[in-house]
Amino acid sequence: MTSVSAKVGMPPDQANALVDQQAFRREQDQLAHVWTFLGLAGDIANDGDWFRTSLATRSIFVQRFGTELKGFENLCVHRFHPLRTADKGKGPVVCGFHHWRYDKDGRALGIPMCEELFGRSPRELGAKLNAVEIATCGAFIFGRFPTEHADESLETFIGDSFPILAAMSRAPVAPHYLTRAVRANWKLCYQISLEDYHTVAVHPKTFGKIGYLKRDNIGYFRFGPHSAYFTNSDPDALTKMASACRAGAWTSANYRVFHIFPNLAVSHFQSDGQYWHIMVLQYVPEAPDRSTMRAWIYPAPFPANHAPRERWIAPLTKAFRPWVVRHYAGKVLQEDHDVCERLQTIANQGGGRPITGRLEERIVWFEEAYANCMSVKPNQRERNEA
Repeated sequence: MTSVSAKVGMPPDQANALVDQQAFRREQDQLAHVWTFLGLAGDIANDGDWFRTSLATRSIFVQRFGTELKGFENLCVHRFHPLRTADKGKGPVVCGFHHWRYDKDGRALGIPMCEELFGRSPRELGAKLNAVEIATCGAFIFGRFPTEHADESLETFIGDSFPILAAMSRAPVAPHYLTRAVRANWKLCYQISLEDYHTVAVHPKTFGKIGYLKRDNIGYFRFGPHSAYFTNSDPDALTKMASACRAGAWTSANYRVFHIFPNLAVSHFQSDGQYWHIMVLQYVPEAPDRSTMRAWIYPAPFPANHAPRERWIAPLTKAFRPWVVRHYAGKVLQEDHDVCERLQTIANQGGGRPITGRLEERIVWFEEAYANCMSVKPNQRERNEA
């Protein structure tokens, strides 16, 4: 059988940004204007709450001002000191270097000795933070740096998965959070989660016993630059799930994972044969050979058909069950990371087209979306995806 890559042609330079600093910088400059997952609304539930993260390697923060969520580059426009020096907190936007204070629109309206030192009032000075455009899908917060042509809404960008992700985002309890530094490029980490061929070789103790998957027994779905995998081969399964989630009527069934370009994966998985969970997973680019994994794990917010025995013992296992799931998920992720770090050590030799098969076709889809993002202007990209 002809390989998938031979059919569609993965770009021969797909490994450049894994090793070349200039290629990595160009990549991140382009991705800065793509809707990218930033965090969970539950982490900034109260007025004044904020969290720090990064967008295309640039430090940013997202803060709640009453009912509004605002995002800004984490950089005082006066002398370029970071405004937020912790991962999260609460309070007004005040620079710790010279006490410049900014309002909810990013305007510097509190500047000590402004007229004496700068010869004008704060309003006349017109200093303003670099804004990050913010949008939400349920409790998932996305952001992008605005440009003239980036006018596609988040809902349009996410497409068919929007009502599904909104439903999956409703964490019934505070999520368990995992973070880990990975000595590998973010694309290597993301791509291993896109394919189902490596399971037996990489996860012999965690997943290996299930054997190799049969492609005809699972469903791969492509929508815009995104994709999904279900252990359900019904070609209409994605549409049916979206409709059920929109109506608030979906019930947990099947393993399902959604990969939202560029670097977000949201999975619905089962533990102990009974209990369903959600894992929100992201690989944040740091450098050509370095990324940060972020993951949130919580019980799935959907009803499920439990056996009578499980309904009886569920209250007894509730306290320790999340820790078991967290441990197991961390072990699986570490097995993936070990592979990615080995791949990174010889990434400079990875030119040309890889050979990919039917259980790896979602990597090809991702690379096509990536190549489109890298080579097409934002307004052209939106027309092509439409």
